[in-house]
Amino acid sequence: MFEFIKEIEGVEFPEALKILADRAGIELEKFTSAPAAAGADVKEKLFEICELTAKFFEKQFQSTLGKEALEYLKGRGLEEETIKTFRLGFAPDDWQALSDYLISRGYRESEIVAAGLSIDRAKNHEPTAASGKKGIYDRFRRRIMFPIFDISGLVVGFTAREFSQKKHEDNGHNVPSAPAREAVGAPEPPTIDNKGGSGAKYINTPQTLIYDKSRVLYGLSKAKLDIRKADRCILVEGNMDALMSYQAGVRNVVASSGTALTPHHLRLLQRYTKNLGFCFDTDQAGDRATYRGIGLALAQKFNISILEIKDPECKDPADYVKKYARLPAGQGPQWSDLVSQAKPVVDYYFDRARSVHNPTSAEGKTKIIAAIAPFVKRLGSAVEKAHWISQLSLLLRVPETAIASDVESFKDDLDSYARAIEPEAAVQTAAVKRAPPEPLQETILSVLLKNPALFRDELQHLPAGILAPAETEIVKQMMAEGPFDFKSFVSRFEGREAMELEFAHLRSQEVWKDFSDEDLKTEFSNLINVAQRRQVNARLASLQFDVKEAEQARDSRRLSELAAEFNKLAKQLTHLHLHQYGQEKTKKAKTASHPEGLTPNEDHASEAEKTG
Repeated sequence: MFEFIKEIEGVEFPEALKILADRAGIELEKFTSAPAAAGADVKEKLFEICELTAKFFEKQFQSTLGKEALEYLKGRGLEEETIKTFRLGFAPDDWQALSDYLISRGYRESEIVAAGLSIDRAKNHEPTAASGKKGIYDRFRRRIMFPIFDISGLVVGFTAREFSQKKHEDNGHNVPSAPAREAVGAPEPPTIDNKGGSGAKYINTPQTLIYDKSRVLYGLSKAKLDIRKADRCILVEGNMDALMSYQAGVRNVVASSGTALTPHHLRLLQRYTKNLGFCFDTDQAGDRATYRGIGLALAQKFNISILEIKDPECKDPADYVKKYARLPAGQGPQWSDLVSQAKPVVDYYFDRARSVHNPTSAEGKTKIIAAIAPFVKRLGSAVEKAHWISQLSLLLRVPETAIASDVESFKDDLDSYARAIEPEAAVQTAAVKRAPPEPLQETILSVLLKNPALFRDELQHLPAGILAPAETEIVKQMMAEGPFDFKSFVSRFEGREAMELEFAHLRSQEVWKDFSDEDLKTEFSNLINVAQRRQVNARLASLQFDVKEAEQARDSRRLSELAAEFNKLAKQLTHLHLHQYGQEKTKKAKTASHPEGLTPNEDHASEAEKTG
């Protein structure tokens, strides 16, 4: 029976023993050394104080202001049964109501402070109250209280949400004005040094002997059996998200309570499942929290999926459940449907990168790789990894070998989260450097620079796309010139463009110095032929990706169109090869007829052959 409780409750033997003893009404005899016993007694006192405090806050819903807070919660969509199950309560608008109550039950001020429920005026540099009787004041006032339970269901702390008496208003404390305080003889209200202050929307119990926010997940004590049953845990950001999900029937849910997910949290969840579904808020902070949590979870070998809320009116699960809760099953989207449609983490970031970045530009390709590579690298299955490399190849129109190389060499910044680096250390995309001039383009430009006027007719019939945009603009300006003077022409350009033009001009003077006009025209024709063949080959390479897409979509009409285009390109490529072959035959005939066996410029290998 002990092993059964350990397995079901996810606890170790001492906790299993205590659970069974409590159920059987047996008081366990304790055998501890004196120091350990003293520490255990202190913790027991803190547990007692927190449990009594939870009951105190629950009772406050019966007060006038407490009833308003209860109505507010119901207005947010919570049902009374959920409120009772999770023991929500209300902290009254009083500086010492809780402290007075706990002291009346026999607890010392130091113990109440140690439980994180009150603040010591002296340590917080606050003046003693007018009565002079109390040295502490309540940490939580005029707030809706969410008790935080440990894995065994014991109250260890609280999350407190600010409550405004004005309807539809989240802020404000209704602190009496100075004249009002003087009229009733009330003391000056102290300030709160609580790393969030009295103005924070949410404040939590500080770290105590029994509460460590890095080791406790809200709702886990209620959700653990459902998590084990579903073999999956849905991780949300806020307490209300967890409560509304529980109420909607998805009970394998826990909340990080607005705190950063930690390795301790994940080790706690590992007792129950290795499958996590993330659904944090849709704002920028939620995105960072999701990414950071994924980094930590991947480091601990969790299988991760992402729940995406696409409704612009809903920023979190609580909003979503409230909006669609009243719809009958099958009549509209339900929270359980969204949970079941969660995407595996790589699918989610792949779809997101594809929608945000342009996959046809160099910068867009770089950003897409940067967004997805960290997740693909961590995939344990070689088949799954090959699948995503194939999908990236199809999207970016880049060979799979290049994609695989980039993925493996990409710096895995998700590791930084496992080393507790700040969440802002997100994936950094490499700056896209300007590519150096393409050799074939530079060679064509150098031929033109040798004698621009010689090629006016050829340039008018040049096929579209043969020259790159930068070279096209240069040639356009070159042809608009009258008598061509390079020095005056290059002075129109500056920086990188001017330097590249200078190099092309130097090359034209050196490489083509012994070429006749006829030879220059022949060389230009050969270079254009090479450029056209590259253009056709590039389209043929791209065509294979179009074919894959059409096959995946089972689009027979599109496949027929692509097959026709393939045949047309194949014929064009054959024609270009035959034209090049004819040029080479003419060249050999001229060489054979020359007395020395070489034409005057045959000591120069064809630039088209070099660059082709």
